[in-house]
Amino acid sequence: MGKWSGFVMLALVVILGAIYWMPAQAKEEKPVAAKLLRALEESGAAGETIQVRARTAMGLVESPDEVKRLAERWAKQLEIPFSHVEISRKHQMIVYQSETQKEGVQLRYEVSAVSKNGSFDTYVVLHLTGSPQTLLYMEEMQETFAKALKKANFIPQISTCIRGMYNDKMSVDQQEGRILSIFRTLQATELERLQDETVVSISGHTRMWEPFLALNGQKMNLQVATHRDSDSEKTWITVGTPIITVEY
Repeated sequence: MGKWSGFVMLALVVILGAIYWMPAQAKEEKPVAAKLLRALEESGAAGETIQVRARTAMGLVESPDEVKRLAERWAKQLEIPFSHVEISRKHQMIVYQSETQKEGVQLRYEVSAVSKNGSFDTYVVLHLTGSPQTLLYMEEMQETFAKALKKANFIPQISTCIRGMYNDKMSVDQQEGRILSIFRTLQATELERLQDETVVSISGHTRMWEPFLALNGQKMNLQVATHRDSDSEKTWITVGTPIITVEY
């Protein structure tokens, strides 16, 4: 799993550097977790966890006090008690962070500020972690966050990952077949794949939702990966958009 964890980290670096987000900047998008979960379950897997991350660049502010006011304002918008928000300062960064549980959903709220030529580049991030049983509430939280940002003329960059499990120790060929069945359900086109003796990862593009990452002139907004568990008779599967941003 070491090299695959490294691949995930490399993908994150690529997102931050060489590739850029496209239509998400142009309009608000509806949550896609339900579509991903349905495709995963139709392939025979049982859904386990759902993770949604919404990140928004808020621009420059001039002082730490302004960073604090920004954190207070968005905590209020999301009904997060600001008294529960913790602050840390290190490496020219200021981070306000709070973790709470609501309706079975783990919610992590974060405002970060990076020192830049005497000012601070600021970001608001909302992390949601739940299960298929809490999907409706997670979608409600995501839409509440997106609508509050839209009123202030911001649209978040959203990544969604769903993890599930097959009760079978699958060969690489079997894993590939399950992944391709998900691609068919989501009407997706394959762009690239990576695999070894226990892991298969296929990335591609679907027209079923708009936001995508642009890389080498291609649109990418779907990644599906499987991993045969060496300690049990099971196979894990993770579906993500625009790519998987968690370890698989």
